[in-house]
Amino acid sequence: MTEVLSLRNVTAGYGPITVLNDLSLSLRAGEIVAVLGANGCGKSTVLKTAMGLTRVSGGTLSLGGTAITGMPAHERATHGLGYVPQTRNVFGDMSVIDNLRMGAYLRPRAFAAEVEKVFSLFPRIRERRNEKAGNLSGGERRMLSIGLTLLLEPRILLLDEPSSDLAPSTVDLVFQSIADIHRQLSIPILLVEQNVNKALEISDRVCVLVRGHEALDVPASEIDTRHLHDLFMDGGVRTS
Repeated sequence: MTEVLSLRNVTAGYGPITVLNDLSLSLRAGEIVAVLGANGCGKSTVLKTAMGLTRVSGGTLSLGGTAITGMPAHERATHGLGYVPQTRNVFGDMSVIDNLRMGAYLRPRAFAAEVEKVFSLFPRIRERRNEKAGNLSGGERRMLSIGLTLLLEPRILLLDEPSSDLAPSTVDLVFQSIADIHRQLSIPILLVEQNVNKALEISDRVCVLVRGHEALDVPASEIDTRHLHDLFMDGGVRTS
């Protein structure tokens, strides 16, 4: 399968602090790739580096064959990268529908049709369309943040901890929605997640990080969670 996003021997971090060390990772067309690892190993930094939000001191990044190593974040978005951060991912003082309009600000004439696609994926968001986003539950805010990003028409979706701080029933709903997005919209997804079992359910491949470096890159079907516990003795990986 064709690589749509690649990091090659990337070293990156924040200011003088290095988090990723000579990391190589790829996402191919048609895949969901889960990035797993203990707390503090650099998982979220992978997504931020892909999006252009860190200092890269070594290696190269490419998007569909186009070099993006020095490209600013807003240009990466116009090239098709859609990033959903774990926090600060909606405009709390704005209504749900106005949040979604922000996602389609470059294509206002397409909004009416495109927002219906989001509502079909997230019926609960349709029901709350006139509510302020700040009044939504954690799960509803997560759905809204993903929907807002989908309205940018991304070619690739970067999802950071979509299950974080959600009730188990809501986690199931959010992961089902991610699987539906991948199947219905054919968008490759790079997923950072602490809930190992849920990530493995929907992923094609798994990249495991240890201290900012890839320790394992294998098909999800080959992962044994007992092996993960051996890799992460600090308890940073949650398997249920």
